[in-house]
Amino acid sequence: MDMVGTVIAASGRVTVVTEQGQTRELRVGDAVHADDMLVAALDAAATVRLLNGRKLELTSGTVAVLDSDVWDGEDGSDGGSARLRDVQRVLAESNGAVRGAVA
Repeated sequence: MDMVGTVIAASGRVTVVTEQGQTRELRVGDAVHADDMLVAALDAAATVRLLNGRKLELTSGTVAVLDSDVWDGEDGSDGGSARLRDVQRVLAESNGAVRGAVA
């Protein structure tokens, strides 16, 4: 997939789910690609500088899919394109990590 931006700020656990279903934690300087899904945990936030010059602010407990509505310079609305199964998997993984830390 084509790169559409770069992470310029991140705090807490922000995860990217690629179109192929791979997950990884985002860090400052990481590239993000078309159709990636960004998931911010409840205590997390991130800012992505898009190639079109705009900034995407991901706040605590939110999900953003980097589809063309986000990165092509239009109005930024998401049309409901989040992949529910991937969101549920990331949330389940995050929940398991929290339970392990509390135990």
